[in-house]
This record gives sequence, C-alpha cells and structure tokens, in this order.
Amino acid sequence: MVLAVASKGLSVGYEEVDGVLWAVRDVSIEVKAGETFCLAGESGSGKSTIAGAIAGILPPHTVTKGELYINGRTVIRDETRDYEGIRGRVVTYVPQSPGASLNPYMTIEEQFYSVLKSLYGLNKRESKERAKVYLQMVELDPDSVLDDYPHELSGGMQQRAAIALALSTGARILVADEPTSALDAHLRLQIVEELSRLRRETGVTLVFISHDLLLAGAICDRMAVMYAGVVAEVGGARAILEKPLHPYTLMLVESTPRLDRRKQLKPFLGEPPKPGELTNGCPFFNRCPSRLTVCAVKMPPLMSIGGERHVACWLYE
Repeated sequence: MVLAVASKGLSVGYEEVDGVLWAVRDVSIEVKAGETFCLAGESGSGKSTIAGAIAGILPPHTVTKGELYINGRTVIRDETRDYEGIRGRVVTYVPQSPGASLNPYMTIEEQFYSVLKSLYGLNKRESKERAKVYLQMVELDPDSVLDDYPHELSGGMQQRAAIALALSTGARILVADEPTSALDAHLRLQIVEELSRLRRETGVTLVFISHDLLLAGAICDRMAVMYAGVVAEVGGARAILEKPLHPYTLMLVESTPRLDRRKQLKPFLGEPPKPGELTNGCPFFNRCPSRLTVCAVKMPPLMSIGGERHVACWLYE
C-alpha cells in the first residue's frame, strides 16, 4: 500500500501569551495514494489545522510535535518543519472561500502565470497553454474566463478556477478545506461531483475537509471523524455513516438531516470543549450518553476493531 500522507502522534498548537493552545493532539492517520480521504467534525475539531499541516501552510507561530510524511518524505518531525520541494509541487491547497485564494487585482490568466512562473519558470505563452488545459478540465471555457478578474466570475466559477489553478501545479495531493462552504446547495453538489470526477480522471489524492456528513459520504472513500483535536473514529465512509461506533459519530449522524430517514432527528446536546482545552480523559465525556468511569480520567487510544475500522472509545476495549 502506497501512502500519500501519514502522521504519527502529530500535535499542532498555536503560541499565545500564556502558553500554547493545542488544536490537534496525538493524531495518527494514513491516506492512501489515489483515494479521497475526509476529515469530518464540528467547527473547532482541528480538521482545518491538519489540512494546513498537510499543505504546508501553518502560520509562523505554530508549534508542532510528532511526525508527518508526504509521499514518504518527512515534512514535520517535532519542532522541525521542511516543505522544500513539497509545498505547491507535491501537495496543493484549495481554501474555503475561492475569493480568498484568487488575487482580486489579477486576471485569471495572470494568476496562472504568477504561480507557474514561480514554481517552474514558465513564460506567459507556456503558462497560458497550461491554464487552458486545466480550465477545460474543470469545465470552464478558457476564452471566456482567462481575461476576467475574480469578481467577474460567479462563486461556482471562482471555485472551479481555484481548483484548476491548484491542479495546474502538477501536485499529486489536493487538500480541499471546506471548498463548498461559501456556495449554495446546488453549487455544493456540482463542486463535489467535479472533484470526484477529477480525482478519477487524474488519479490525484484528495484530502477533503468538511463538517457536512452528507457531502463527506458522497465523495469520500474513507474518513476520520475528529472531536476537540483528536480522532474519534476512522474507517470506510459508508461503513461509518451506516454504522457509527463512537458515541460522538452516532450523535453526528442522528442530528444530520436526510442521513437517517428512518429515525426522528435528535438534537446535538451540549457544547464541545473550548479549542485547546485539555482534559485527562476523553474530551467527549461531558456530552457522552454512554460514558464510563474510566472515560473521565484516561484518554482512550485509537483501537482497531477489525479491518479498517478504528475507534477511540473505552466501550470497545
């Protein structure tokens, strides 16, 4: 099995005046080359922080522990981070808002030229030819958009242009961080279908970040469900959504419209811990309807229960 991404005990925190706020704690995941892997969970669960670590765009005030590998190359080993030759070339990033990734003062053609000249030294003619190929790949007419500024495109067209720009770098790993959150329901489905098609046709590895289980189930082969900076459950996307094991995953499924039509939707009770709030035991303890005494004092490890299913819950010890 070839791994595109692998982490071992990865922790990521942000320096603050009174210490470090740990957004991700002791996360170990494996993403197979060519698959679509989803990081799912509520806001503040740490999934976007992991996306930033994979893409190599963590801010300067970030503190890291553990290890992260991209295509077998070590990019994080404790405090040392080295993305030379990886960022932009091997792994690339599509943010939540397409407007945030596109320069409002440059045409689409100029944006391709800026990126491709920086990475590969392409001239304007060469970058334009490559831009045409990738814009057509995302079903945009190059003659209609190359001379446009981002504000002249619709939200869906902006996101397609951002995806084309990311793919034009030749990167084999695409990190899409909530790429549909700024779009309406119809456009969200279009972008998800577009990403699925591109993954099949190009063979790229797609790391998809989402709080929407419906979207995750529609696009992902496997997923990791995150809660308060830790991984609660890992497995095949369909298996997790059809038979969630962790009490948190079960609550997510039961509170998601149209995911479980047979049951009445249940409200998601309680509030998650504040970002970076540390506990000795399971961070889901205060909200868990199935909690045990041990859950309050000891963090459960991510346990294998057969096949690709792993769950961090003392119920399965």
